[in-house]
Order: sequence, then structure tokens, then C-alpha cells
Amino acid sequence: MPILSKASKDEFNSPVERLLASIANLRQQPTSKGAHFYRTSLRRFQAWSEVVHPHFDPAQEEALTFLDKLRKATGKLRDSEVHLDLLEEMSGVAEAEKSQLEGALKSRRKSFEKKLKRLLRDPMLRGIWSRLQVLDASSQTAPPEASDTIPGMDTLALDEYRAFVERRGVLSPENLHAYRLECKRFRYIAELSHKNGNAAALIEGWKKVQDVIGDWHDHLTLSELAEEAIGGSSVHTALMQQVKKKYAESQKEIALLERRLVGSRNGTTRKPPRQVQSHRRTSRAA
Repeated sequence: MPILSKASKDEFNSPVERLLASIANLRQQPTSKGAHFYRTSLRRFQAWSEVVHPHFDPAQEEALTFLDKLRKATGKLRDSEVHLDLLEEMSGVAEAEKSQLEGALKSRRKSFEKKLKRLLRDPMLRGIWSRLQVLDASSQTAPPEASDTIPGMDTLALDEYRAFVERRGVLSPENLHAYRLECKRFRYIAELSHKNGNAAALIEGWKKVQDVIGDWHDHLTLSELAEEAIGGSSVHTALMQQVKKKYAESQKEIALLERRLVGSRNGTTRKPPRQVQSHRRTSRAA
């Protein structure tokens, strides 16, 4: 099977086809790249199915519950690879500390690889195609507005984003990652629309915020792992400096996006907290 980790969504006839291809690809390539392709495929399928197939039968629900479990496993593998890359890029810190943390991270990666491979051997995967392909078949006979390219989805995504912004609370380290997940959802909903300048601009804006928050979250999680593995250290100190910097960048990008897409929110301009606290227990998997 060819490497599909960089395949465009336009290379498939439907989100179902892309999802099934990503599963087959992941079984042959249980790597971080294969994991990324699977995770984005599942997210796009979820956005599409919310519109086209909001209700599933029990067998499909069981399959999707398993696929979400698989998503979490692939996310842990992806994170372990990102953390190793971030550590490798660090300079100006004690090499002995880096080496110690690297060993701990590689051990975690190995554990996550084993768990993922075990899930990929689950009998449930053999029945995924039969449970989901019926969704693909039904969408082919559905009216035009229920196809995988649906006019007006960019407007729907923007309306939902504006409503989300109006009701969101004060942004903090505890809920910033959740903001990122919502931007992912809005982005994938907008991708269902016909290609036009408005949809492209929305998608670009949400992706930019998604990426900068993701960068902050990766550094934050790595700083927590460093504290667990080697305690107070030059590595942990350097990472916390990056966490503070990335947090400020995230706040800035969010403010710019909200100003552009929503307008000013009276009384919502807030200073970032003086100290970014660890929130591992409250963060959610991307």
C-alpha cells in the first residue's frame, strides 16, 4: 500500500472512503505519520457524519466507539514523537538531563507503540468496513445537500464559532486546549462546503490558531513529563520559558481571529495569568 499520510482529502470520493483507507494504512504503518493521517481522517468523518448521518445503529455506534479509542492511542504515539523532536531541538541545557529525559520519552513511545499494535489486532477492525460502508452507499443516493461537499457549511461553521466565542468563559491554561479542539471542529465543518474564498479564509484562520495552541500544549506536556522524570532541572526551566511564550502567542492569535470573525467583545480583554500552571489532569487528547 502506498504511503497515504500526506494524502489530500480531495484524493478520496468520500470521508468514509478516506477513513477506511487510513485504517488500512495505519495497520501497515503503525507510525506517527500513519497515526496523523488516521486522526485527521476520523475528525473529517465525524464532521461530515454530524450533518449527513447524525444517527447510527448500535453496530455502527460500537464501531465508532472503538475508532475513538484507536484515535486516543494514536494520539499518544504522535505526542511521544513530537516530544522527542522538541527535546532534540533544545539547546543551552545540560546534556545529561536531556539524555535522561530522552530515555524516559523513548520508553513511553515504546509502550504506546505496543498498545497501538495490540488495538490494531482487535477483531473489531475486520468488521469496520461492513459497518461503515453502508453510510457511504446511502450518501450516494441522498439529495445533493447530503453529499460529502455541502454548500453553506462554511456559514454554519462561522455561526457556530461566533456562538461559541460569545458563551466561552475566560481563557486560561485549563481551557485553552479545549478551544483548540473546537477550532478543529469548525475547520472540518467548513471544509465540507464548496471551495470558495470565504471558506478558505475561515479554514486558514482556525488552522493557525489550532497550530499555535497545539505548539503551546506540546511544550506544556513535555515540561510536565520533564518534571516527573528529572525534577527541577535546566531542561524544565527552559521548557517553562517556552510554555509562557507559546501561551502569549496563543492569546494573541485568538484575539486577532475573534476580532476578525466576531468583532470586539466588551469586557473580555484579559491579561494572561502571571504563572502558567500545570493542568495535565484537565487537558483533553487532541
